[in-house]
This record gives sequence, C-alpha cells and structure tokens, in this order.
Amino acid sequence: MKNMELTIYEVTELNERMKFLDLAKEHAPVGKEKLREALKSAGATFDQRTKRWHIDRSHPNADKKVLDFVQSSRVSIPKPKKIASEPLKIDPVTGQSQLDDDYFAIETRPEHIIRKKVSLDMDVALHKQLKQIALENDMKLYELVEGVLRDYVRKKT
Repeated sequence: MKNMELTIYEVTELNERMKFLDLAKEHAPVGKEKLREALKSAGATFDQRTKRWHIDRSHPNADKKVLDFVQSSRVSIPKPKKIASEPLKIDPVTGQSQLDDDYFAIETRPEHIIRKKVSLDMDVALHKQLKQIALENDMKLYELVEGVLRDYVRKKT
C-alpha cells in the first residue's frame, strides 16, 4: 500500500526491517530513484556496509514527508497571466501618465500545422551544413528545411 504521508524517518525505520527496493515498491509514494534522491536531499545517510539508510530522530527533516523532497516534473504551478488593469500608468519619477503597452497587446496564437513525416535521401555534406545552420539559428532541422521549401514554393507561384 502506497503511503502518501510517509516521512523520511519512517522510510529509514522501514529500511531497517526490509530491503530498500521492496520498501520503495510496497510503501513509497514514488519510485526507488526519486525516493533515493529525496532521502539524500533530506540529509539521510547511506551506510555501504549495512546497505541501509539512516537519519537521526532529532534531524530537522526527519518528520517531513518524502513528497516534500521529490522534484516532480509532472506537477507545475501555473503562472498567472499578466493582465494590466488600466491602460494608463503613472510614472513614479516624472508623475506623468503613460499608456501601458500590455493592456493593448493583441494575443496571437501560432497557426496549427498538420505535419506529414517524409523520408528522403540527401547529400551527406549538405545535411551537415543544414544541421550547422539550424544549430546556429537555434532551430530544428525540419523547421529550417520546411522554411526553405516554403520560400521556394512561394517564389515559384
């Protein structure tokens, strides 16, 4: 049974009675790697001789939950959008009114492009040059090739 309220100290206590891998499978709210990282960041020590984790009961992190030390890539806090409440701002230095550019900003969304996977044979030297250009311009190779082809078609029509 997974225990979402499992503390660092409880993990070390369970580890005295059972193997770490079994502990992670049966009790931990996260996988063994994240549990190991949580124990490290909480200040627990690993004894190579006994193959057990240890933390003193008096340690400040002993009673904290394992999930407090887990870095999750899935959970993200949404950032609030910056919305100007009024179109006019007062400059604190000059005391003059200014238009707030954010208030009048037009929200644009990139158009959704349906893509088709294409395979083609290309000269190796040309491929390396294209990859280098894409890297220099901080683009993906397919974006560069697509842009070049789009320009070519535009000129032809």
